[in-house]
Amino acid sequence: MTHDVFSLGVGIYIVFRAVQPTIPLLFLVVWLAFATNELLDVLGHVKRGGMPVRSFWTHSVITAPLWGVAASLVSAYLLDELLGQGMTISQALFVGGLGIVFACSHLLLDALTEGGVYLGRRRLALAHMRYDNPILNGIFTALGVLMVFATFV
Repeated sequence: MTHDVFSLGVGIYIVFRAVQPTIPLLFLVVWLAFATNELLDVLGHVKRGGMPVRSFWTHSVITAPLWGVAASLVSAYLLDELLGQGMTISQALFVGGLGIVFACSHLLLDALTEGGVYLGRRRLALAHMRYDNPILNGIFTALGVLMVFATFV
């Protein structure tokens, strides 16, 4: 839940500061905040010795942004087809950029844990907190909520 709320806060803040938000764009931001994090976690955890560990294929500073762009562009295309609107190149670039932001916010939070993230083929951990640390999770969940509130102040 921490990944989702933090990403949602970051995404809402960016959208309201960068462009004139529309209902479809806001829907897309909410969807992507959850979908990108879910994609990285579902595809990105493997079992080693019975313990779940992060995979290089989704938790690398190289690959995670690519997954974010892919999730964003596919989602935007499907929404565009559903609404029957034509997405411009600048809109596609903006949505792709949001995917990168969501993936990188996921990596930032994971980098603060003992499992870290991959920088190349080596792991990098900025801090060695447990992934289920209630204080760390509470701080970043609160930051996500505060960013949503800061958007409208």
